[in-house]
Amino acid sequence: MSISETTILIVVALVTIIAYSSIRIANENERFAVFVMGRFWKFKGPGLVFKAATMKLIRLKIGDIGVVTGPEFVKFGESDIPASQASEFGIGDAVSILSFGEDGPFLARSDRAPKQRCPNCGHEY
Repeated sequence: MSISETTILIVVALVTIIAYSSIRIANENERFAVFVMGRFWKFKGPGLVFKAATMKLIRLKIGDIGVVTGPEFVKFGESDIPASQASEFGIGDAVSILSFGEDGPFLARSDRAPKQRCPNCGHEY
């Protein structure tokens, strides 16, 4: 029993497409917050990051602005990201990312409000 060349080409093409779609690149000033099946796992980056099907990656950059939602969490966009310094700020305070460390982002109070999305059309304001 032999496998046809067409079958081999289809399998190679599928494997290449899956491998290509699972690679993400984080620049020097970026990290990914990795969520596995909806739960925070860890921060990854900079460099190549491989994403599995059960993972969700949230890109965080230096200068991103979020809102403190609890003693351990900051909301960036639509996701709550754990931050060890969040307890130093009050709930509802706007904070920005200064740099990244082993435990996650280092935060500072921000005078700008985070960007919000219009519920009707999705533009940022």
